[in-house]
Amino acid sequence: MTQPQTSRAGILHHLQTAGGFHLPDYQGGSIVNLLSSIIHSLGGASPHPRLKVLDPRLFDCASRIVYLLLDGVGFNQLTRFMAAGGGDRFFSKHPFERITTVFPSTTAAAVTTFSTGATPAEHGVLSWHLHFHDLGLVGAVLPGRTLTGTRMTRDDYNLRRYLGLPSYLSSLRRHKRLLSFGTLGESAYSNAGTRWNGYGAYRTLAGMERQTVRFAREGGRGVAYVYWPLYDTLCHTKGVQARETRSHLAEIDQSLGRLADRLAGTGTLLLVTADHGVVDSPPPRRIDLAAVPGLLDCLTLLPAGDGRQVSCFVRPGRVGRFHDVLARHLAEACVCLTGEELLGSGLLGPGRPHPALRSRVGDYVLLARDDYAFQVAASLTKARVHRGNHGGLSSDEVYVPLYALRL
Repeated sequence: MTQPQTSRAGILHHLQTAGGFHLPDYQGGSIVNLLSSIIHSLGGASPHPRLKVLDPRLFDCASRIVYLLLDGVGFNQLTRFMAAGGGDRFFSKHPFERITTVFPSTTAAAVTTFSTGATPAEHGVLSWHLHFHDLGLVGAVLPGRTLTGTRMTRDDYNLRRYLGLPSYLSSLRRHKRLLSFGTLGESAYSNAGTRWNGYGAYRTLAGMERQTVRFAREGGRGVAYVYWPLYDTLCHTKGVQARETRSHLAEIDQSLGRLADRLAGTGTLLLVTADHGVVDSPPPRRIDLAAVPGLLDCLTLLPAGDGRQVSCFVRPGRVGRFHDVLARHLAEACVCLTGEELLGSGLLGPGRPHPALRSRVGDYVLLARDDYAFQVAASLTKARVHRGNHGGLSSDEVYVPLYALRL
């Protein structure tokens, strides 16, 4: 499965030159390494290097560590927001670093890393829609729904055992709390990896502030993972540049400013980052794969993946036809890798591969160029390609901000 280093270098060089893509930095510059730093600082074990841009002294005597994830707030869009005069309460008030997310640059892959410390290669949750070959379906594991909207499994299904997520965060003997939006923290997925010692829920930014401050003031060493999803939701539905989206980012800025003030004197290390950025895709660049002539006829089942990276499972007798379809209809929209090339490239990160990794990657993977995006729907259902999309390797998607404040 692993390819020689020269082959790996060749694949990565091809992606950077042919697609203008940017690559995750798992050797000390990614969210994987951020988690490794947190885990090591609290006495846990992770095989991954620590984050290079974080001064280890920041962790010294920090009574509590809070890492707060702003879904969808990429480094590039944040800097553009500040360049336009936004962010005076928190974002532009404090220094920040640029790090990378994982590949795919999507919520499902990244939040699984945030909740376990494992790479996508290790945890196997590669995209929003995953191919579960032994369940006979393509489904969204976070909400537990198939492409037709039905439930993936029964309520009593042992999703934790099925997913088999490795968790380096679980090596911590310190208190671990999950603070999340609405009922997300109660989902089967949220409890499939790390065993949390406590939970908190909220539906407003003010509620997120209250829950975080309450955790920080309890005393004793521990860590909290805090998640805010609504900016990403607005990026999908309205677009990155929409007035509503920019207005909400300003609200987040105000909330974080209040939070930093309320945490002052608690000895908390506050780490604010994101899981990915988002790319706006204009209507001519939003492609319904079901409408591409001959494409679905080449596949054994509907594609899996996200808006900007798609896994295709091709019938053995249709491989030639599949390449013809790509060359005729999608050459400008994407770069195509074989599943083996993707596995050998290192894009999914180091570590022991998850047992189901190969079956989930697909025979071929389409990586969107520029601002193209893809979607596919089950028969008799309507494809909905979002205005804002992610999952690919553009600089807007790959780079995320990191704030580190001792309060």
